[in-house]
Amino acid sequence: MAHVAERIARVLAELGLDPLEVRDLALVGRRHGSRLYRLRAEDRSYVLKWQEEGETIEPRAYELLQSLRVPTLGVHARTESALLLEDLEGSILWRPAHERDVAYAETGQALAVWYQFLHLAGRGLVARGAQEWLRWEWEQLTPDSVLELGRDLELPHNPLWEMAARHVSALKEEARGLGLTLTYNDFHWSNLALSRQGPLRAVVFDYHLLGIGLPWSDCRNVCSGLGPTAQQAFQAAYGPADTRERVLDSILAPLADLQEAVARPSFPPWARALVDDVQSGRLGKSLERALASEL
Repeated sequence: MAHVAERIARVLAELGLDPLEVRDLALVGRRHGSRLYRLRAEDRSYVLKWQEEGETIEPRAYELLQSLRVPTLGVHARTESALLLEDLEGSILWRPAHERDVAYAETGQALAVWYQFLHLAGRGLVARGAQEWLRWEWEQLTPDSVLELGRDLELPHNPLWEMAARHVSALKEEARGLGLTLTYNDFHWSNLALSRQGPLRAVVFDYHLLGIGLPWSDCRNVCSGLGPTAQQAFQAAYGPADTRERVLDSILAPLADLQEAVARPSFPPWARALVDDVQSGRLGKSLERALASEL
């Protein structure tokens, strides 16, 4: 514990705070390998997000999004491994979302505006040349990795793998041609802040999975975390999705998710439905649609 305290003191100093002036420092959670602390300094409340071990893209992600004028939470200071952020509990502008908020149409509409900011800015960024640290999750899909999936899942004789391996490179190239953008990739109501005053505005935070992808893939991700009314409001406010994006996403995204699942120390429960889709032939049908000359 003393070792951790010493490291935190150094982090605080690097962020421009005098550790001796910091009060009420308390660990309030852990997220994606980071420690979250709430603290007070100079009569203000802050949240410290510190990546104790390993690498994090979040400080760079905040800097990038703010340079693109995509709304984010307030950042008071940052280092390569830490962020000193606005405390939502004490913010006069924002409040943390509650689980019930994802049921409301107003939330869906506000989220659509934020995602429009992100995707519009991201298209321009990708066209100019995106930073190397921004990962495209489908980039790791190769003919060999698809065939390996069948072996890892103990389904080597399923015809999906050989057909997908033959065509995955071409499908990825077509997806690139449709136009990639910045994608958030990890929507959950606990990563959402909403304005305290109307009209309702939304800011999504936690950018550890910020990357490159298709706009529809990101819209699908956020809609999966919304109730039916909020989903409909999001889709109406965001605008229609590109049909070809939806078709390519329906095969490439599950393959990438399965690849992620088998790489983990234990197979995650959320991936079991994808295995069912392989065994039932549903994923094979998605591949056939993606390969069809006419939709």
